[in-house]
Amino acid sequence: MQDELFSPTIREQPAPGKPPWRPESILYPAFFGGPLAAAALGVLNGGRLALPSRHLAAIGAAGLVGFGARLTVAAAVDGNAPVRFGAMIAGILVSLVVLAFQRKPFRSYTYRGGEPASLVGPGIAAAIGFGVLEAILILVLVR
Repeated sequence: MQDELFSPTIREQPAPGKPPWRPESILYPAFFGGPLAAAALGVLNGGRLALPSRHLAAIGAAGLVGFGARLTVAAAVDGNAPVRFGAMIAGILVSLVVLAFQRKPFRSYTYRGGEPASLVGPGIAAAIGFGVLEAILILVLVR
């Protein structure tokens, strides 16, 4: 006798598209690259996890708010140390927003047998690229 109660709720399925990164791993590029790096990686990973567009927009908005906070700190204080510290804090906060939206979809991806992709290359590229971009924008807009 086949009872629906005893059938598994999560079935193994082949993952469509590219495998996602671990959402927890976005913390490292966010720490070194700032809020724009965290938001960019979060939006790309959200696309890999097939998140709704409103979640992707919320992640992007969190990155822009974090960068706006970094601009505000840069305009309010003198010196580079508080600006760098503000970038680290804003990046970590944006990575927490990414984690809040992507933890459950990534967990269900792994329960279906999916393996995460490596974030080493894209993470380093995002941290360097967006870190330089944020520094240039701060120089142009604030200093």
